[in-house]
Amino acid sequence: MAQQIDGFELERTMQQLNTAGQLGVRADFKPELFDKAIYQKGYRILWEQAMFCSCYRGTSGQPDYNCPSCYGKGYIYFDPKEIRAVVTSINGHKEQINVGLYDMGTAYLTPRSTDNIGFRDRFTFMDFTTKFSEVIVRDSGNQFINTDNLRYKALDMYMVRVLDTVYMRGKDFDLSKDGKQMVWNTNVPSGTMYSVLYSTNPVYVAMGPIHELRGSYSMLKAHGLESFYQFPKQYQIKREDFLTPNE
Repeated sequence: MAQQIDGFELERTMQQLNTAGQLGVRADFKPELFDKAIYQKGYRILWEQAMFCSCYRGTSGQPDYNCPSCYGKGYIYFDPKEIRAVVTSINGHKEQINVGLYDMGTAYLTPRSTDNIGFRDRFTFMDFTTKFSEVIVRDSGNQFINTDNLRYKALDMYMVRVLDTVYMRGKDFDLSKDGKQMVWNTNVPSGTMYSVLYSTNPVYVAMGPIHELRGSYSMLKAHGLESFYQFPKQYQIKREDFLTPNE
């Protein structure tokens, strides 16, 4: 089972476990086999935990859009950690297809039982690339600052332009070593709005648990004692740049 299980088979096995319990049949599963299967078949993901930023105002239900910590998102992220997880499309397709092809960037994610995912946690899919475009305001208030921040890490820059004016990489600008900043080699006036198109790793956030209360009492044959084990949980995720203002 551990060598052939994918996201679809994992969910079906979980349902079979619940059915067996309802019929009064003792079916003890080894949770480590599920975790092993997820590690073998899962995608490499950079997981960041989320928490409310202190700029968030409960009275208005809105964050401070000028906050220097969360940049107006209302959440801050910490402790990045590489994990493995299987992903299935929202309509239950068995194939582990490129995430986000259905229902406007929404999918289901199942990590290992030891990964305690929370609401709004963020996931960067390290095995995939996607295109992303944004508009940036040139910030050159200080003559010694020739950089602008990108929303995501750029793996490659396809186009930078202001209306009909195209800027060339290597001549007019470069990317920083970490890919997170535009480095200007030419003078672009402060306040100029320019658009960029680049490739990056797709980023998703956890919208909430789909199957959270998953576990079972299993009998240890060596001692004849029951112990409770948690099984991998399933979460709905959505691409971060597809989120609406009210999400």
